[in-house]
Amino acid sequence: MKYSALQHSLILVLVVAAVSACSSSRPIGEWRSDSFSGKLDNILIIGVTSQSARRRIFEDTFVTGFAARKVNATPSYKLLASSLELNREIVEKAIEGKNIGAVLITRLAGFREKDVYQPSSDQDENLAYFSFSGKGLKQTDEGYYEQHLVLTLETKVYDVTSEALIWSMRSEIEDPAISRQAIQDQIKLTIDTLRKRRFIN
Repeated sequence: MKYSALQHSLILVLVVAAVSACSSSRPIGEWRSDSFSGKLDNILIIGVTSQSARRRIFEDTFVTGFAARKVNATPSYKLLASSLELNREIVEKAIEGKNIGAVLITRLAGFREKDVYQPSSDQDENLAYFSFSGKGLKQTDEGYYEQHLVLTLETKVYDVTSEALIWSMRSEIEDPAISRQAIQDQIKLTIDTLRKRRFIN
């Protein structure tokens, strides 16, 4: 798949997998402004993707996560027809008179594939079998390699009053199935990091 096609499908990570796969989300880089010392509230959430249904799921999940911290947030699909090709003028016009205090934007910054070794699931101490080698018995391991997709996401937060970037984070999602759980982990990581940096209560 070409990068541009994947970039325009950021929330392909929201392919609604019924089975929750083993997933992980981890920060790989972070920056914050020293000039901002306030608290974030009334946040506009923007998920950059051409997939409108998946964008709604992503943004609504973010809003729910912030609500659990008693932070008000608004999904951008209620104000912006598209999250692609955004610029300051478009966002300013959309939030005019809406009491929005900050804008949070998440986009796909890159991706790679990773082979992860998985041991055979039916082997344990009782079921393991052995093959004869010249030096004695040697356990035979018939594991396999599973291909994981690793997505690099970039999240930025802008203060509406100063129009300045106040925080950004790059993170990776690794998930063999790119499940709903993966994006929930990503959102939790973002909100928990904002809390630790005292941007929210």
